[in-house]
This record gives sequence, structure tokens and C-alpha cells, in this order.
Amino acid sequence: MNLKPKILICDDDSEILQTLNLSLRSSFEVTTSNSVEKAKKLVIDSDFDAAIIDLNFEGQEHDGIHLLDFMNKQSAGTFLIVLSGDTSTRRIVEATRRKHFQFIVKDDGYFQALLKSLTSATQLRVASKAQAQIRYLTQSEAVKTVLRQVDTIIRSNSEAPILILGETGTGKEFLAQHIALNLKMKAVTANMGCIPKEMAESILFGHERGAFTGAVSNKAGLIETAHNGLFFLDEIGECSASVQAKLLRVIQEKEVQALGSNKTKKINVRFIAATHRDLNKQVTDGTFRLDLLQRLNTFVLKLPALRERPEDIIFYANLFINDLSREGDRFHLTSDGEAELLSYQWQGNIRELRNVIERIIVLSPKTSIDKAVVAEAIGYGRSPHEVTVTRAEVVESNARKEEVIKTLNEFNGNKRKAAVSLGISEATLYRWIKEFNLNRTLSAQAFRDRFEVLT
Repeated sequence: MNLKPKILICDDDSEILQTLNLSLRSSFEVTTSNSVEKAKKLVIDSDFDAAIIDLNFEGQEHDGIHLLDFMNKQSAGTFLIVLSGDTSTRRIVEATRRKHFQFIVKDDGYFQALLKSLTSATQLRVASKAQAQIRYLTQSEAVKTVLRQVDTIIRSNSEAPILILGETGTGKEFLAQHIALNLKMKAVTANMGCIPKEMAESILFGHERGAFTGAVSNKAGLIETAHNGLFFLDEIGECSASVQAKLLRVIQEKEVQALGSNKTKKINVRFIAATHRDLNKQVTDGTFRLDLLQRLNTFVLKLPALRERPEDIIFYANLFINDLSREGDRFHLTSDGEAELLSYQWQGNIRELRNVIERIIVLSPKTSIDKAVVAEAIGYGRSPHEVTVTRAEVVESNARKEEVIKTLNEFNGNKRKAAVSLGISEATLYRWIKEFNLNRTLSAQAFRDRFEVLT
């Protein structure tokens, strides 16, 4: 249940692609392309809320204007931003003949303008998706109770923070979007599991020019961008001590201080935070501030795990089958297939269920989804009720292990970049590497050969 706005970035400058990917992926679902032809294929396969397009593609058959033409026909609802260093009148006039779009010059301060445009342009589309789905995507009385609690909070007109608790994959971000929609407030999101620790303070609170190496211009943080709106901070349990201290100040004093600045700015932001962690335990362990938790937990919403609401398992499975099936296919669950789904523990919750259904739709040679098909897709080759499925077993599944290996290989062993790409913290990535026995099962030389880097 990912309601992050989906954006496509098409630019032949690999440095621009990498910078924007790292800077935006905490708030947006980012797809990048360094060629117009590749971008066209992505547009055919996906529904993007916004696209950032360069005009010039040296050495390629087509340029950015060709992509604008293509997207006008193929994806008319996508908001278009032309981000280019080419400010020649001829090129701009040629582009504007196609469709209204926003033109942003690649100068030192372009990112702040880009972030503001993306946030405002994608808000309506994301809100529409939430409105169309949130009330209907559950058969669970427990979840309906949570939704009734949300209605009560909204009617109270309170500005106190909201804390959403629940395991990974239970729909915490989806619920936050639902709250924002009903409050009629713009929403800016950030996921602490996706933000490199060394960049967290700059991304959240902003920075002044010269605050650190590479800070060539002033940049507003995501929290300031959410002024007069709602700020959703996912995986707040991953915040460092310094970030926690600054968040407390923002919530208590309604002001934000950028890195490198001795001045504060007053802001009006409603906070929603979410985590899969036990924050009370983190307070006891000394890794989370008690005063911050006390500020956050005025309103607490707890989303139950999927295994605790079996009425939703078959309901969601059928929704995903309908959503993912190709036109003309008639996939359907048999009674023993349903029983197999119900007997599984779903440690990854709704997200894991969707992945399993997608695996079946893509790989199954038959349209009848029976017990054997489900068991094979889950990845154990045996009935889930024949074993006790532990969290360690789920983490060590072949699919996730191969994903880690593939991503590490893609980034030449750079664990920070791999963690960002996987949407997890570096600490989680190191834990997975240890739990997958990658360092133990491969010799040092084999490990170097596998990822083509020196460890």
C-alpha cells in the first residue's frame, strides 16, 4: 500500500540522476532513466504522477521534446517539469508548443523550486488515490475501528501529533495519507529508513550555504516545505539522537533551524509519525527520547498485523489478482488455495501478500491458484502450517537474499547506496548481510569477486 507519488526522472547526466534519486526517494517513489527510449518504455508500463525531463540528450536519437510529445499522448495526466540548463528561447518555445509545463533552470538553487513544484503538483493525484481506496480496502472490524478513531481525531480539531504503530507492510503510510486527505491538508512525507544518516538533518531541516562541503546554496528542508500542512515521518524509530532533539524543538516550539544558521523560522506543521518499532523499549534502552515520545503519543493508532485479521487475507488476495492480472487472464483461487493463504503467518503483511500474488500471476503456468501454487510462490515448498514460521526464516527467504545480493552488486558493494535503494537503513542492511551468512559463507576473495569491490 504505497501512496508515495510516483515520479520519473529522465536525464542523460548520471550525476543529476543520482543526486535527485537520493534527495527525493524519501518522499517520492523515484524511477530514473538516462535515455528517452528507456523512459518511453517506463511510461507505457507505469502511471507516473510527475515527470522531470531534460531537453538535451547528446548522442541519442531523440531529445526531451520528443519525450514530451510521447507523454502528451501516452500519459496525459502526468505533471511535466522540464529541468534543463538550456535556456535558449528557441528550445523553450518549441517545448511550450506541446503542453503547459513548468520550466526549472539547472542552477545552484534549483532543488528547492523542484521540490516545491513536485509536492504541490502530486498532492491532488495522491489524495484522489487515497480517497478512492481507503474506505474499501478492508473487511476487518479492527481496521474499521481504527478508521473510526481517525474520524474522531479529525472532528476534534486538535493539532496534536498522531503516532501510527504497526508492523512493516500493514499500511501505515496509507493511513497517514487518508488522514491528510480528510484534514484537507497538503502532506509532505519522509522515511527515515531511506535517508542516509549523514544527510538526515539537511534533508529534514534544511541547510545554509557553506554549512558543509557541497552546500553551495541555501536549501529548505522537508519540514519547512510542509508549512501550513502535514508532515508524515515514517520509521521515526530510526532517528539519531541529534535528529530527535531537533524534532522535539519543532513540535514544541513550532520552529525550525537549518544547519549552519543561527536563526529559527516559525512554522505551522501538523505531525504524523509512524514506526514498526517498540518505542517504549527504545526509551528503556536509551535510543529514543522519552520527552519526544510523550509529545508524539497524544493520539496513537495501532494497525493490526494481517495474520490478526484473516478476513482481509482472501479479500486482499482477490483485489491483487484483479489488479495484477493481464487482460484476458482469468486467475482464480481454489478453496485449498485460500486455505493455504490463511494458514501462512504473513510476517511481511499486505506487502508480502501482494508480492506473492504478483509472483503467481507472472510465473504460474495455470490460472487456477491452488494449494501447490500458493506454497511454491510463498517460497517454502511446503504447507505453512507444517512449520512454525519465524521472523528469521522470513528474512532469510531466497527472494530477499537475492535482492540484497543484486542491489549490492548494482552499487559495486557500496552499502550506503544499496540501503537507500532497498529502502532500509544501513543498520538493517548490515543485519541482513549477517543473517544471510554472506560474510561467513563466502571467503573474503569470493566476496570481493561477487560484488567486484574490495572489502
